[in-house]
Order: sequence, then C-alpha cells, then structure tokens
Amino acid sequence: MFGENLQLITIQCCVCKKWVAMRVDPEDFASHEQGMFVQHTFVQRDGKPYLTAAERELFVSECCDTCYHLLCPSDPLAYS
Repeated sequence: MFGENLQLITIQCCVCKKWVAMRVDPEDFASHEQGMFVQHTFVQRDGKPYLTAAERELFVSECCDTCYHLLCPSDPLAYS
C-alpha cells in the first residue's frame, strides 16, 4: 500500500493495442479492482499520486496517452 511494494504490470490500449508497462503496488491495484477511484488509490503516504495522469487514465479508459490526446484534443477548435 502507498506505492511502497511496486510490481510490474501491463495494460493494453483499447485503441492502438499498444502495451504499456508500469509499476504499481499490488494492494493498491486490488483496492482499485474492488471499486476505489483511481485518484484515491495509487497515492503515496503524503497523498501525492505515484502514477502519472496518463498512467491513471489507462485504468479509467484503457486508452494510452497518445490515443487519448488524438481522441480528446485540448484545442477547442478541433471540436467544431
């Protein structure tokens, strides 16, 4: 728990099918699988996340950072 016993896991992007490897604490991973929100799960003792925003997004949408930015551009004109 708290990102202290990190083990390697891989998650596949649902869009490009690329595999992304990251290290997570197995207890945190189990908490997330039981329904705990990702922003509250993968945190250190001081409350700061030990995964990047892109890594956390993989748990939410199974979409890698590259595909996420293609599907959800930050430019408002891209949606018109």
